[in-house]
Amino acid sequence: MIEQLEEKLEEFRVTFFGNDFKWRKGQKEAVIEIIDAYNKGIKIVILDAPVGSGKSIVAIAVSWILNKEKKKGYILASEISLQEQYEKDFEKFNFNWGSIKGIDNYLCIDNMEKNSLGTCRIRNKNPRKMSCYSSCPYFSARDQAADSPTALLNYAYWIIMMNYVNKTAEDPLFPPRDFTICDEGHKLLDIVQNHYSPRFDDKTLEKLEKLSDFFRIYKIKNYSKTYIEIKLNIKKLFDTENQDLLHKILLEIEESLEEYFYAIEKLKKKVDEEYPEEEPPKEWKEALRLSDWLKDIHCKVEDFNKIIDQTSTRNIVKNPSGENELTFNCLEESYMMHNYFHRWTGFTILMSATFADPSDYLRSIALKSAKYIKMDSQFDFSKSPIYFYNKRRMSYKEIDKNLPWMYQKIDEILEKHKNESGIIHTASYNLALKIHENLPIRHKKRILVYSGTEEKRKVLEILKRSKNKVLMGPSLLEGLDLKDKWSRFAIFAKVPYLSLSDRFVATKLKIDPEWYRWKAIIHVLQGTGRTVRSETDWAITYILDASLADLIHHNRKAFPPEFIQRLQIIE
Repeated sequence: MIEQLEEKLEEFRVTFFGNDFKWRKGQKEAVIEIIDAYNKGIKIVILDAPVGSGKSIVAIAVSWILNKEKKKGYILASEISLQEQYEKDFEKFNFNWGSIKGIDNYLCIDNMEKNSLGTCRIRNKNPRKMSCYSSCPYFSARDQAADSPTALLNYAYWIIMMNYVNKTAEDPLFPPRDFTICDEGHKLLDIVQNHYSPRFDDKTLEKLEKLSDFFRIYKIKNYSKTYIEIKLNIKKLFDTENQDLLHKILLEIEESLEEYFYAIEKLKKKVDEEYPEEEPPKEWKEALRLSDWLKDIHCKVEDFNKIIDQTSTRNIVKNPSGENELTFNCLEESYMMHNYFHRWTGFTILMSATFADPSDYLRSIALKSAKYIKMDSQFDFSKSPIYFYNKRRMSYKEIDKNLPWMYQKIDEILEKHKNESGIIHTASYNLALKIHENLPIRHKKRILVYSGTEEKRKVLEILKRSKNKVLMGPSLLEGLDLKDKWSRFAIFAKVPYLSLSDRFVATKLKIDPEWYRWKAIIHVLQGTGRTVRSETDWAITYILDASLADLIHHNRKAFPPEFIQRLQIIE
């Protein structure tokens, strides 16, 4: 059997990569172990593959071999950037596999709007009967992915297909397949939790009022009373802590939102009747966009209510963030993982560079066992030490007295790296602002502080176009590729524990302290992986929070050997 696999891998190598291609150390062995596990009937494989090990090639090779055995599967990506990297690999190496993203990543070529406002959708027409169907970027990508033996999807799209679309489709385009390869598998629990967590904020009522006004003004239906009921119920959500009452209110909101469905369907018919040849006015398009938004929020509330009905109201966590924002989380994550994810995956490969302790990881995603495969790092970290200052803690109780020392130490490090770009992990926006306010002007000019995702994208581009800039903020632990001169140093002002001001985090900590520590370890490992991205890359890391010692002491096996070897304690 192993000999046959070796022959297939040689065919794979020569066919797609050419004779000059050489496997990285551990790649071929990982593919053989995964296929061997499949042949032995093992259901779950964890592939712990550090940065630079080439796990995407492993995923592609496994998929190709299983395709040769007439098995079909999915590769799931956590972010658009990762999905696009896979797409580049598919194209570069001539894999004729399809990839599909969310609908608004494509333009309608008939009216040049985002596809959710494409002609077929706003006119409620069967897209297959339209002349532009064959050249539509979205439907072309969707159909190619559906027809491919291995299809590349993002998690959100896959979850929607498995749990919504397939329930009503006579012949689903994306049914459950024989295997599923989950890249960035350490994010899996957060992805599922976020997908089933309804959220209410100022914009919720603003959008709902705008849509209600449109339906009333254009005499489609008057929802003034329904809007007031929803407004009052959302206020009640903010005012009550009783879980049974919260569930009752959420059920009422679900029912009220569903009342709008009649007008939404009528709106789509009126668009076709009143604007058969021309584009509908801007306000009509906006109403259609808001209609899609309303259906999405209704779906989230409905799903959450179903989960609570099937488990218990004791699982409701009301999670305010700010005065006017409220998210609902569910503590019964094992039910969510099995009902909405694991049941659809078939043979499952979970890949990541940062699993920490695999037993903690499995428990977190409600699985009992898996075959564990560890690929060793091939990087030379001799130029990439981690300097750990182990005398001052930055915990909630101790950080205030240690802030002056932190400011001084960051000042010294920035001076040491005055001709290089870098990154500062702060764990919170508030701490980022405090650090910025207490640094000398010569360093303030270098530092790029941001607020929110959009600003982060902008300052990241500034960092990559400039010299000697420093990116500082709380959410810089994942998804950044700060290779080579883009970042030659990284500072952890604080160990990135999840914030206990988040009620869901605080509640889970009481139930499962090991999960809380595991998340902090994942964040440390992810953060240290932002700056060393290849075999020739290097960067120096500084950790200023002595709390790291507790994590290492109680969870030694969760830290990879290369992390421990890089660690140099500064007294």
